Amino acid sequence: MLISFSVENFRSIRDRQSLIMRAARGDKHLAHSHVMEKAGNSILKTAAIYGANASGKSNVINAMIWMKRFIVESISEKVESPEIPVQPFKLQRSRPTIVSGNAVISGNAVISGNAVISGGAWVSGNAKVSGDAKVYGDVDVTGDSVLAGDSVLAGNTERSSAKKPSVFEIEFLVGELLYRYGFAVDAKGVQEEWLFRKRPKSKPAEIFARQKQEIKTNTLQEKGLKPFAERTRPNTLFLKVCAEFNFAFAEEIMDWLRRFRYVSGLNEVGFMGFTANWIGEERHRNDLLEFVQKADFNICNIRSGTEPLTEQDLPPDMPADARKRILANQVSKSEILTSHSVFDKNGNIVGTEEFDLEENESQGTRKFVALAGPILHTIEEGSILLIDEFEAHLHPNLTKAILQWFQGPQNRKGAQIVFATHDTGLMTPELMRRDQIWFCDKDEQGATTLLCLDEFDKQDVRQTTKFNRQYLQGIFGAVPRSALEEFAM
Repeated sequence: MLISFSVENFRSIRDRQSLIMRAARGDKHLAHSHVMEKAGNSILKTAAIYGANASGKSNVINAMIWMKRFIVESISEKVESPEIPVQPFKLQRSRPTIVSGNAVISGNAVISGNAVISGGAWVSGNAKVSGDAKVYGDVDVTGDSVLAGDSVLAGNTERSSAKKPSVFEIEFLVGELLYRYGFAVDAKGVQEEWLFRKRPKSKPAEIFARQKQEIKTNTLQEKGLKPFAERTRPNTLFLKVCAEFNFAFAEEIMDWLRRFRYVSGLNEVGFMGFTANWIGEERHRNDLLEFVQKADFNICNIRSGTEPLTEQDLPPDMPADARKRILANQVSKSEILTSHSVFDKNGNIVGTEEFDLEENESQGTRKFVALAGPILHTIEEGSILLIDEFEAHLHPNLTKAILQWFQGPQNRKGAQIVFATHDTGLMTPELMRRDQIWFCDKDEQGATTLLCLDEFDKQDVRQTTKFNRQYLQGIFGAVPRSALEEFAM
């Protein structure tokens, strides 16, 4: 179960932002259906992220997926030192240092970075920096000050965000064990990495901590890690190495992460194949048919089939050798077929007609059927599903039904869903608690902030408050600051 996720310096996210799935202490509203109790933790089943277009909602979800993929997927061993494709915040650069007046810089003074004195240090007036003295960061050296010999004066050295590492941290439960794992990474390699584990009724214990290539392991928690620390490459996570050498704690973390899945609400093609394969098993097909019938699509039966890929099915820009190989091997594609009742003029059912889901059904039907596979699979195994643009192509009653499915009695294994949406119809006290609703906004420097509704004054935002009305009025921010009404052709 996901408890929290934090990210810093990734895409539009400059400062550390955290999404918390731990239920607010003392809040009993909808607790019987929306909150799970596990190993002394009260954990939410669902979370919704709202915000204006380009506010960073997708980047919060993308950060989770990037972290999962970087942990689970290996970097090619064939490349000696491949760059890590992380995407830091790019709208902050270091401030140039100003050196003015009659400043004297002499001897072995340290001058580094893109500034005359490193970071944002200011040296002015008759100040002298000489010998082996070092001046770092946002420090003022003014007047007749003299720094000589081995003096060190350090402030907060300011660097461009594009040159800083991106930081990811996740807290989660595997059985009765609570893990907190994170890392800081830039294009050159892993700069930091850490893992803590907490057993029931005990304090968190560090399993390992890493600073670049220096990895310290805790032999009281896990024996035999040290030799593998020396085999870890700069661009590889130590956790990944531990999993490859079959350490049980690392393997169970990897298994948990592999069940951390994502779908895009804008394009059902990416998970249509999953659903087609999933309903190949009869019990899954029956579950999905019941789910779809409850959504009132007038579908009386559903099945999956396969057919060979043709020239027309392949992308026009696919390399010729790959195209030839696929066609020669007669690779098949999965398809979903739906059946509808056929009626006579008196309204009596006289047969059925089978449709190709992708060719004959509406876009909303295609999305709901395709999405039903990942939803039911997530609930069946008690995993986590991330959805961006949740409401796209779906009627509000259907998004409401999906949300209630996760919060209903059929969710017995602790499945969770985190979704980004504009559907304010879900933002009601009848459907969601305050601690389940999050807002993304951007400041004047283009940096994303993530704020929970539960952080607002409880006198202004009661559990009976119509959250969606207040949101649309701009009380919580995270809405477009539009001036389109002033625009005239």
